[in-house]
Order: sequence, then structure tokens, then C-alpha cells
Amino acid sequence: MVFKIAGWVISFEQVRTWLEKQGQKHQHLADDYLATDLNYWFKERNIDYLWAVCTDYPRGSMQPVIVLVRRRREDPKSTVSHYYRVRELDADREVKKQVLAESGLNDEDLPWVTVADPFFQC
Repeated sequence: MVFKIAGWVISFEQVRTWLEKQGQKHQHLADDYLATDLNYWFKERNIDYLWAVCTDYPRGSMQPVIVLVRRRREDPKSTVSHYYRVRELDADREVKKQVLAESGLNDEDLPWVTVADPFFQC
């Protein structure tokens, strides 16, 4: 069994661009705190359908990124190395349109991924 998340990978630089376009102060924040700041910003805006998680992707790459999580769950049939991917649904693509409109990013800038054990518990 493993906890897994599914959503869009966004770089720290892309997050800063998005926050800047929305008039959010972020210059004082280290990259490590951007996901937390995004989550506070989501809460201020009553956005309960996105959760920003900082993790390595791909796993073991030592490349930290933020995943804009749309779905999360414990998967009893998956392990860290063998897991079922979560498909991007139409409802997810509607949310992505909002993110793209606000951030000025392009569709291909936000790839959909599934991450098993994003907090390295296993």
C-alpha cells in the first residue's frame, strides 16, 4: 500500500510567475516555502480543489518540484515502484484552464503526473 498523488508538475520559477501575475508577494520566500504559500493563497481564495505539494519528480532525481494535486489517496494495490497511474479527467482539465489563464503558462508547461509516496514514507 502506498499514498499517491496526481496533478500537474510546476517549477518554482513558474509558481513565482503565477504569483507575480496575481499580485502576490513572493520575493522574500525561499523555494522551500512556495508550496506552503500557495496553499495559504488557495485557502484565502476558497480553493479547496488544489493542494500544492513539494516533492522530487521523477522520484530519486533530486529535482524538487511542486505538484498541484487534484487527487490523492492510499492505494492498497500499489507500491512505490509499481503503481497505477491516475488519469487526468475532464474536470481536471477545467481546473487546469483556470490555472493557465491566471498564470499565463501554456498547456504543455504543466504535465499531468502520478507520484507514489511523495513524502518518502516508504
